[in-house]
Amino acid sequence: MKFVFFILFAFPVFIFSQDEKQAREFDSIFYDIAVNVTSSNPSKATHLADSLFLHSRNEKQKIKSLMLIADILEKQEKRGEAIIYALKSLEVAKNEKDYTFQARIYGFLSTQYRTIGFMDKGKSFLNKGLEASNHIPNKRQVEKYLAMMHEENAEYALEALDYDKAIEHLDLAIQLYENEENPQFKNFVLANAQEMLGRSYMALNKPELALEHFSEANVFINNADAGNTLWASLIYNGIGKTFLNLKKTDSAEVYLKKAFTISDKSKHGSLKENVYKSLASYYKQIKEQDSFNLYDSKYNDILKENSAKKKLMVNSAYKILNDQPNKTSNNKYYLIIAGLLLLLVFSGWFYKRKNILSKNEVVSKVAGKKSMEIVLSQTTEDELLLKLKEFEASTYFLDPNMSLSRLIDYLETNVKYLRQILKTYKNTDYTTYINELRINYIVEKLKTDPEFLNYKISYLADKCGFSSHSKFSANFKRVTDLSPSEFINNINKDINRT
Repeated sequence: MKFVFFILFAFPVFIFSQDEKQAREFDSIFYDIAVNVTSSNPSKATHLADSLFLHSRNEKQKIKSLMLIADILEKQEKRGEAIIYALKSLEVAKNEKDYTFQARIYGFLSTQYRTIGFMDKGKSFLNKGLEASNHIPNKRQVEKYLAMMHEENAEYALEALDYDKAIEHLDLAIQLYENEENPQFKNFVLANAQEMLGRSYMALNKPELALEHFSEANVFINNADAGNTLWASLIYNGIGKTFLNLKKTDSAEVYLKKAFTISDKSKHGSLKENVYKSLASYYKQIKEQDSFNLYDSKYNDILKENSAKKKLMVNSAYKILNDQPNKTSNNKYYLIIAGLLLLLVFSGWFYKRKNILSKNEVVSKVAGKKSMEIVLSQTTEDELLLKLKEFEASTYFLDPNMSLSRLIDYLETNVKYLRQILKTYKNTDYTTYINELRINYIVEKLKTDPEFLNYKISYLADKCGFSSHSKFSANFKRVTDLSPSEFINNINKDINRT
């Protein structure tokens, strides 16, 4: 797991402008969104980052805003989309000949491809970042990049189970971080480096040393005012696991519960996976069977969900990798279209956009009609269909509070786009779509988990997100042509025959 590379964008080289106050305000808002809002409310963070992009006063702020959106997507493990925004940002940085940002973006891309398993591609981006850093005139900025590069190389070493090499890279990174002038950023990056050292020493079966580094990470992350973020949850989980290893269950409980409080509200699947696994181990160690069963079940569910998501992420990243030359070559065209759209917004021709739209999406009048028909580009359709697959692979549709507006926030789109996609590709509407996902989920459970055959119909309805027994039964019969009771009886008959 890797969060930290992107945060370097929160503290850029100084922006020389006549309005220094505005530049500082931009950076302050940027950091708050990147560290705090992203952890607590990703949908809100996306809208704020979109607004930050629209109000950017120079190219550096545009680069940072695009990378902020990329980071928010990464935190939700939407790495394919994160790569798209990073590549857009990289193109702006190249046009500006800004080697500092180029190096950092290459580092971010290295992290994304490494995380989904494209090691060679990830390393190639890291090398490109190193090449870009050779053109950075400010030596302090070069040091910052080299520190991050050592930390990323440590991640590659951890993936290769070369823990001594990881520690070597991390020690070099920490030496460079010690020269950082900004105290908040210094605390933040040191927290992440110390957390990685903790993981390395745990892997080497040196829990006492691991605890020292996790504890230092805890101090640093709180000094960075990030004690309630995803980064903090990762550190708390590390401390809790180490205490478990040392058989100090009381201390383990405190930190694992802190990790759970943060991670369970997030959309970060791999973090949840780690925390659920740790909690299952904790309850197993103190011999609380019911709680162990609960978190072991949560762990296995999220493990399956993450596995499905990773396949989609790999497919998405592979497609983006192949499409990259076409995307970058058309970038100037996209920027022209974006400018025209903004002019239309300011002149009152368009309502305010909810999201950053793909630049080649067009709104055209249907002949003989007053209404406007939205024509989605193939890229937008592909991205939205991919997000729907991710949604279907999750269990978010089981949430009884799921609504059209919440699904739109999750997909980061708008009502018209979603309705058009559902109509064109699913031949359905929102309500039918959600209800069928819920029924198909419970049908699968009834077929594969014998315990579900003993549950009351009202419990099954509640389990898959329906507000009432009657709504559940009506939808169940519509999808399967049988009532829930008939369906269960048929399964029981089949079981008895065997």
